[in-house]
Amino acid sequence: VVDAIFSIGVRYSSTRSTVIRFCEYYGFKRLRDYGTDYPTKAEQVSVQQVLSLFSNETDEELSNNVFENRQRTSTRNGVLKSEAVRRFLICLNEYDVQFFQDVHKVMGNQSFESSIKSIQGQRSGISLSYFFMLAGDSSSIKPDRMILRFISEATGKSLTINDASDLIKTTAYVLKKEYPALTPRVLDHTIWLYQRSKKF
Repeated sequence: VVDAIFSIGVRYSSTRSTVIRFCEYYGFKRLRDYGTDYPTKAEQVSVQQVLSLFSNETDEELSNNVFENRQRTSTRNGVLKSEAVRRFLICLNEYDVQFFQDVHKVMGNQSFESSIKSIQGQRSGISLSYFFMLAGDSSSIKPDRMILRFISEATGKSLTINDASDLIKTTAYVLKKEYPALTPRVLDHTIWLYQRSKKF
């Protein structure tokens, strides 16, 4: 959740540092990056436990002391990303999603998705898609600026977030015949790495 919220609109190095500070502040062990196997529930910290820790901090305090990051979800009427993280976690808790193994409960759940998109700065659904992607859904992608720019440069067309997402998923399906291990998530990550190498 922290990664999905804080990564929007910024360089990923900034997001990575924010996640590390969050883990170090509470003494959490960072368990995984991209992979196929979830850590056991005993190895994880539940959503409820994190919310309990957050209850001792205001959103300002989370920004200043925990994340050491005062970014907002939007330059216009955006809230602190720390507040968005808290509200995202509250939504997960309301739908009884406590661990990686529970995420399937809300995949495709329109009520849950509407709740997340009602958080200021989350209407586009990019963070939500990225959350599912980070949680292990191989069919999800993060249709952010990197992806949109890649498509625009390759096709000369500017697509909406939804159209870009559909295009990447369809392309992965077509390429899967030649590359059986390819998934939309892998294709997304490959494009992101390519775009980052060009930019930096």
